[in-house]
Amino acid sequence: MDPQAVFAYDSFRPGQRELAVRVREAALSGETLVAEAMSGFGKTAAVLSGALMAAEESGSKVVYACRTKRQVNRVVEEIARLQKKHPFTAASMLSKFDYCLLKRGAAGRVSHESFGWYCTFNVSNNLCSYFLNVPLMPVEFDRAVKKALAATPPQADLVRDSESIHVCPYEVARLALVQSKLAVVPYQYVFDQRCVPVLFDRESMKEDGAILVVDEAHNLRDFMRGLRSATLSLDQIGAAAKEAESMLLEQASSSLKSLSELLEEEIAGCDGWLMSRDRILDRFRESRGPVWLQNLAFELSSCSGAAWGLVAYEKRLPAMVLKVGEFLARLSSWKRSVLVKWDTTIGLIDPDPVDGLAQRLKEFRSAVLLSGTISPSAVFLRSLGLDLGGVSTYEVSATPEVTVRTVIDTGTTTRYRSRTPEMYSKISGKIAAVIGATPNGVGVFVPSYAVMSEILEPLSAAVLGRNMVREEPGLSNEEASDRFDSFRSVPGSVLLAVQGGRFSEGEDFREDLMGSVIVAGLSLPPPSPMLFAEYASLKHRGEPDSFLMLSRLPALRKAFQAAGRHIRKPGKRGLVFLLDDRFGSATVRELMPPWLRADVTAGDFAPGDLAKIAREFWDLKGPRPSLS
Repeated sequence: MDPQAVFAYDSFRPGQRELAVRVREAALSGETLVAEAMSGFGKTAAVLSGALMAAEESGSKVVYACRTKRQVNRVVEEIARLQKKHPFTAASMLSKFDYCLLKRGAAGRVSHESFGWYCTFNVSNNLCSYFLNVPLMPVEFDRAVKKALAATPPQADLVRDSESIHVCPYEVARLALVQSKLAVVPYQYVFDQRCVPVLFDRESMKEDGAILVVDEAHNLRDFMRGLRSATLSLDQIGAAAKEAESMLLEQASSSLKSLSELLEEEIAGCDGWLMSRDRILDRFRESRGPVWLQNLAFELSSCSGAAWGLVAYEKRLPAMVLKVGEFLARLSSWKRSVLVKWDTTIGLIDPDPVDGLAQRLKEFRSAVLLSGTISPSAVFLRSLGLDLGGVSTYEVSATPEVTVRTVIDTGTTTRYRSRTPEMYSKISGKIAAVIGATPNGVGVFVPSYAVMSEILEPLSAAVLGRNMVREEPGLSNEEASDRFDSFRSVPGSVLLAVQGGRFSEGEDFREDLMGSVIVAGLSLPPPSPMLFAEYASLKHRGEPDSFLMLSRLPALRKAFQAAGRHIRKPGKRGLVFLLDDRFGSATVRELMPPWLRADVTAGDFAPGDLAKIAREFWDLKGPRPSLS
């Protein structure tokens, strides 16, 4: 089969055809393949082409797993283009929370934490008419599924179509997913054992009949860590006790207060960061009986005694009670986890979060892991437990047809001990200088929301007249889309976002939306007992590069991914400013992707110097002057 026949565009960019062919070969031969290509290369279109060719030749399905919901939407956009040229069935699915029509009548009461309980309660007690209508309206429901399969709709369209016939949008998406040739889902449906049965079962879809594509695979370790870790503070237990009391769960409230007292004693009596999980469980058994903890966890997780009243009288749902219940269930059942503490918080963590990942990938017919930043590949493979053989790597060798100048400013840093008002003022001034000298849009990516809050006010004052779009924690998909549209629709806009956030990976800033990208600071994870536990596990295994694997490389990947947001097509010209002295080290320079280190200048630049570099770059007609 000619790759062009299943490619969404009229022609391939350099390297895209070769990547599509390599993915096809890997999928047909049953390989696990790790593939790397720079940001803006067009990995999604190329890999979709190769995976779909293999699926049609072998009678398999394709499961395309993405880290975020926004990335799912980007893949759906590519699929929509391809379906117009090469018809095939495809579907996407987000979480139940994203589709639920019933919770709209309970605005403000149903949080992410309480939604699973809310949905289960309403469905099991026949209180959700949208779910009840699914078997009662077979013709309309089947028509909605077929429409979703023929042209994969955005989430909002599927929700609207389902509402028009009063059926559950999630059920429409779920049935379309298992009937499709290509399924696009968040990571949870592939790697979270609580969600896997939604997609894979013995009748509709089996792993050994599916080609798995994992997008932005450099995020997998972080994702697996999140699945296998949980935290709980004494303040949260106190809030849960008050919540239980307000729901007239007096016994549960009393038990939570006893739990808080016992944990407070254990935390105070522990000198280091590592706690004895067995000791705490033994204390529970001795003081409360052998099954007290399990019974309390069940009572808190089900809230059965208060459920009808909460729903009938439209009370706020028990987010803290449910959180404590889930943590206690994990405390008693997660045998591999270790227990750690800091301040008045305890945490459960699996010190080897990727244990079992290699075996999970082997359950599929083939697995293709994609990333724009896997170098050095040996460390990347070890970080995912894929270093024991049976895994191939492929790096796109085509030289990118882009002109990128990288400027490293060594006079600033976001090191924790250096975060002073003077440093924030210096960072803000340099960012403002670059924005003022850039004729089109600018992306500014910082390590955290805390850093963002420190530079926001002086930066906003310095760039008056420019439309500033800011990422904030907890944005819904609709709110994120609105902000992206605002950035795209107003020329010269400034985007202020966090490295590793929803706007720094997987987002398409096409055409000339951005001329300059500023990466201010390095997003190294702060020291914590959770991180110490992973370091200790890697050290026990003899891992020589544990700091590189767990701290430096993840931070650099976030920075490099953000730096490539504006490099989206051949012929692109752009500036990248890396504002932190740590980017200037020889080790970091070696780890930069080739396109980013092809033309680098470094120094402690004054704001005026940075503005001059930007103006000269955009006004340049001939060869660039040397600034090194």
